Amino acid sequence: MKKFVYIVNTQNLEEYGTNFHKFKGGSTYVIHAELTKEIFEKDAYGPGEHDYYEVPSVTEASVAAEVMKHVNRYNGLRGSFDYITSIEKLYLEDYLRTPEEDIYFQGSFNELISETYLHEQSMIANGQLDPAELGESYA
Repeated sequence: MKKFVYIVNTQNLEEYGTNFHKFKGGSTYVIHAELTKEIFEKDAYGPGEHDYYEVPSVTEASVAAEVMKHVNRYNGLRGSFDYITSIEKLYLEDYLRTPEEDIYFQGSFNELISETYLHEQSMIANGQLDPAELGESYA
């Protein structure tokens, strides 16, 4: 099993009035994941040659969706919000050789989900969020 990270960079877009916006800072998320090598038959009807392909423990699309939820958990995508500007995949040994960045979040995909979930639960308990707004999983 090989370890890797998704490095997700965001940009903040702040609303200053009707039809007037300004770019502000952003955030860097480092999401740790793993790759496994799985076997497949290159020619199932031929000489039986096989090869390997890498399967990530979490997809880039899933990471992007959860980062968007997490980075915008305080604003609900109203007024000021962050959006993703880049996603890079690096093997862990390559990532460890890169200079330290200003990282907003570093952890596993499950830790990212948990932080967002706990924040949503806190908002529900404080009457700041209607569970119906979150979809079926909270109904």
